[in-house]
Parts: sequence; structure tokens; C-alpha cells
Amino acid sequence: MQLGKTARVLGIIGGIGAVAWAMRDRFVTLALSREPEHPTFTLPPEPPDSVATDPDDLTAIGGIGPVFARRLMEAGIATYENLAGASAAHVAEIVNITEARAGKWIDDAADLVKA
Repeated sequence: MQLGKTARVLGIIGGIGAVAWAMRDRFVTLALSREPEHPTFTLPPEPPDSVATDPDDLTAIGGIGPVFARRLMEAGIATYENLAGASAAHVAEIVNITEARAGKWIDDAADLVKA
């Protein structure tokens, strides 16, 4: 009878050991620090040094309001000449519009440069 109880206790201890071994990775992650990872931030591109000191009124171009004009100026496009020389893809990326719309702005800026 004593042998049966001993076998039962050893079986329980062995079962607990097997469960602990199977969950060892879980126990390790519980012991690790729970500090969150630091967020990563992206900075907007720095405007080039060639920003005009006397900017043109970009809002004179159809579709460019004060918000888009400010974004363009922050990106270094402050004159009609700067806008006319920029690529449609670059302008579209700056103000988050379609390349077709940016191309229209560039064409309109080129017309104002010629005038």
C-alpha cells in the first residue's frame, strides 16, 4: 500500500515538472521587463538652404490654399520658379496630393514665371 502512495506522489511531482518544463518559455517572458519599446519618430525633410528670401504668393495658383502654400514653403518651394522646376512626384509627396494635380500646379507656376 505504501508503494502505491509513493508512486502516486512521484507521478504528481513528475507531472508538475513536465508542465513546468513545457511552459518554461512562458515563465521566462513573465520575468522579463514589461517596459514598452520607445516609439520611433520620423522627422520632416529639412528645407534646402536655397529658400527664397522674397517668396511669391503661391495661393495665386488655383488649388493652392494657405495650408498647401505653407507646406510647400517648409519644403523649400517658395517661388513660382521653385515650383515650376520641381517634379510632380516631389510636390505630390510634400502636400499629399495626386501627381496629376501637382503637375497642373507646376504648369500654372511655369506660366506665371513666363509672364
